[in-house]
Amino acid sequence: MIKICDSHCHLQDRKFSGDLERTINSAKDRGVSCIIVPGWDRQSSIGAIEVAKKYEGIYAAVGIHPHDAKTYNEDAKREISGYIKKEKVIAIGEIGLDYYRDLSPRDTQREVFKKQLAIAEENNLPVIIHTRNSINEAIEIVNEFNTRGVFHSFTKEAKVAKKIIALGFYIGIGGVVTFENSMLSREVKYIPLERILLETDAPYMTPHPHRGKRNEPAYTVHVLEKIAKIKSIPLEEVADITYQNTKKLFKF
Repeated sequence: MIKICDSHCHLQDRKFSGDLERTINSAKDRGVSCIIVPGWDRQSSIGAIEVAKKYEGIYAAVGIHPHDAKTYNEDAKREISGYIKKEKVIAIGEIGLDYYRDLSPRDTQREVFKKQLAIAEENNLPVIIHTRNSINEAIEIVNEFNTRGVFHSFTKEAKVAKKIIALGFYIGIGGVVTFENSMLSREVKYIPLERILLETDAPYMTPHPHRGKRNEPAYTVHVLEKIAKIKSIPLEEVADITYQNTKKLFKF
């Protein structure tokens, strides 16, 4: 069986509280042998750690999402610095900038993004970056740090991906690539497979043919199939390369 890694999946989300074990087993049945669970605030970071501790092949990332940047303080910094010492915590994330919903002031988002990048740099950990209507500024900020990581849920042109790759970062491709007439389904052809990670962002961003339903890690296979089709590369090769990319970045 092929081995797939879902590099971004929120299994600690309450939408999975009723059938978490079934969800994980269903993913394994489809070849998803690795799942990375990022936090978005302190509580969800603890939840990610708990899920990773309980299940084989699942790893945690911890951090404060830009929506919650206004909650970041010295206590949050201290707690995150403690979380990263826990078993199976392999990254800082998800962190970044979100200028679409603006749930935290932009100045605060930038400041908190930089502070968490500094924690990652000091501890030699990769970062998982969220951007919305802010990718160019996020790239500029990342360039100030000696870090590595992934820009998750990428939806932009290949020329933007090349800027990210030039920083030594990876590109997270999720369900959007399966949407009919999506720009990404055209652009992903020009993004090197050696720099792509597969993801679902479950329970959100459900791929075709399950749109309208809750997303789950088993659906990573639809992202895999679409990329293989677009690039005219055997499915097994895409699975293997993206899996190895994920292992190389997160060092699990």
